Amino acid sequence: MSYRKLSSLPLQEYVKSSLSKTSLRTVKDVLLLSPLTVMNMLHLSADQCKEFMDYLFSLCVPPKFTAYEMEEMEQHNNIPLGSKALDTLLHGGLLSGSLTEFVGPPGVGKTQWCLYITTKVLAGGRGGVHPSAIYIDTESAVRPERIVEMMTNKYPELSSEIPQFLSRIHMFRPRTATSMLEILDSLECIVVEKDARVVIVDSIASMAVSLSASSMQSKASQLSSWAAKLKSLAHQLNICVIVTNQITTVHKPQLPEPSSGVGPQPHPQEQVVDRRESVLNQEDRVVDAAAPVPRLPDHTECAIPALGNAWTHCITTRLILQYCTDSAARQIVIAKSPVSPFAIFSYIITHGGITIQEKDCCYSYSGPDPGQFRIRVQRGIPLDTA
Repeated sequence: MSYRKLSSLPLQEYVKSSLSKTSLRTVKDVLLLSPLTVMNMLHLSADQCKEFMDYLFSLCVPPKFTAYEMEEMEQHNNIPLGSKALDTLLHGGLLSGSLTEFVGPPGVGKTQWCLYITTKVLAGGRGGVHPSAIYIDTESAVRPERIVEMMTNKYPELSSEIPQFLSRIHMFRPRTATSMLEILDSLECIVVEKDARVVIVDSIASMAVSLSASSMQSKASQLSSWAAKLKSLAHQLNICVIVTNQITTVHKPQLPEPSSGVGPQPHPQEQVVDRRESVLNQEDRVVDAAAPVPRLPDHTECAIPALGNAWTHCITTRLILQYCTDSAARQIVIAKSPVSPFAIFSYIITHGGITIQEKDCCYSYSGPDPGQFRIRVQRGIPLDTA
């Protein structure tokens, strides 16, 4: 809360009057000064200065609460995704106070999910409550026409209020890592002023490319710093923070022939996964237990989440989006969650946003590594030339 504007605080009139004559604008501006400097600038007594600065310090200290109070806050601010089964597994939807990631190949629907969630937040305001959304669009992929289409088809009774809904989506389009950092530093103040219920960064991976770092370790440190700022924002203000991520390709080594006993061995984190052990990557519902374990040929490519394991540890919930090989539907996978088991649901993109097919789902308490998960990508579309 250090970037909260002083003018928005319930201060005494003589303090506000003194502040208006200075260049101090945020809580941080005051806390960077010594008590003696604040006394002289605001013409306060020692006791008045101590009371004023203690109050500002209290705004920056993380609040203390019990597990019961935490559950009550989460239930109040969680964002449901519109599927009874999926929301039940996630304990009410996207968890407030945490960092959620959507990751998947290009075109799978990451931005569509973000826009769908945004419309649900805006349409959820009732009884004089008008929540807003902060949308950081690093790829210039958001089109207002698509938001209007979703609202019109999903909430036809609210069609007359669409201009008001659009005015509550506050957009940012950073082009460099420096501008991204400036936005992250000011988000606290913006969220409080705009009464935002969700912050979306679409996408974090494209902005990570612009990081000017001399080593991979330095880049990982900067990404961890961004994640810390976003998680702190979510925790202190009890809101949902969502980021989207891209995929990267890993080359698998060639496996030795069974008879040779020699040859290059796969890295421990790149072991071949038996398709009988991975619910998501099996092509058929029924697998013959006696069938041989499939072997990867030389130079096999595998798509996994980008940004590495350090980033995987930063996020709270990872939802993987991937294509289906035998269906027009796509899949959303709960690959990492503090409350849910590994689970898979099918979904389709519609005029009204996202439709989750609850009848086509499964879950398991023994899921794969969320950082080394093999994501199915679209390899091509057969054309009917007849």
